[in-house]
Amino acid sequence: MMTDRGTLRRLMAEKETLYTIGVGDALSAKIASRTPGVDAILSSGFTLAAQAMGLPDAELYTRSDNVYAVSNMCYVIDVPLIADIDTAYGNAVTTIKTVNDFERAGVSGVIIEDQISPKRCPICVTDLNTTISAEEAAGKIRAAAENRLYPETVIIARTDITDQEEQYRRARMYLDAGADLVQGISKSFHGNPEEIKRFVDAMDGRVSLVVCGGLDSLTRKDLEYIKPKIAHFALVPINYMYPALKKAIQFVGEHHEQAGMPLEKADHNELVSLLGMPSIQEREKKYIPAT
Repeated sequence: MMTDRGTLRRLMAEKETLYTIGVGDALSAKIASRTPGVDAILSSGFTLAAQAMGLPDAELYTRSDNVYAVSNMCYVIDVPLIADIDTAYGNAVTTIKTVNDFERAGVSGVIIEDQISPKRCPICVTDLNTTISAEEAAGKIRAAAENRLYPETVIIARTDITDQEEQYRRARMYLDAGADLVQGISKSFHGNPEEIKRFVDAMDGRVSLVVCGGLDSLTRKDLEYIKPKIAHFALVPINYMYPALKKAIQFVGEHHEQAGMPLEKADHNELVSLLGMPSIQEREKKYIPAT
């Protein structure tokens, strides 16, 4: 299916704030893409690592693993997808190949962070990982911006620095290097809407904000006040899927039956329809001889 490459930039121009849902698999992406109020999809590295590998977000999957997962998502959605591409898996030169691979997979934007490789997700650890120099990170952003295959591809630069002065310095450097938006980590804002608002205003609104970790308490009113260009609800599916899966599996383990399961069950026909079986049957009739 996939969306027109210019859709994300058009939405960014038309809307004060775009809202995304973070997913780690194609089914979640498909559901989110059909949900009113969701403007785009974010492929979440945390969720991808958890769902596909049962591992923490510590860059334990490869670039190829990530591209494959994202290509499956892009195939079944018709809204823009922004890919979390971690550290872009190398230096500025390898960043070019990484960005191009994700563009070919169908993404409309990418997020590149300034951690060393392998990275560690900030909300998975109490301490923070080491970042590369601001100059090296800016070089990676410049390489991505100048060598993207499509001018419509949105480049988002994330800094994991928590010191406010250095965070602002790096964010401005990354914008100057060609990033369309910049993104700070949730720990850098201490859950304070005023701190986030100051950052957004200082960057002329060109901010991508992940609503997770210490920012889970942000309300719709808060986000309308802060006015980030994109607000990502990056961990909502995995955070609510995990307890449901755990309860369902524990119930079967304890009772050896599913009768009386204390959870809502999917309507089978609805699920099959969402997965696209009717269109498969139509194509079978159209293209496969009856004999």
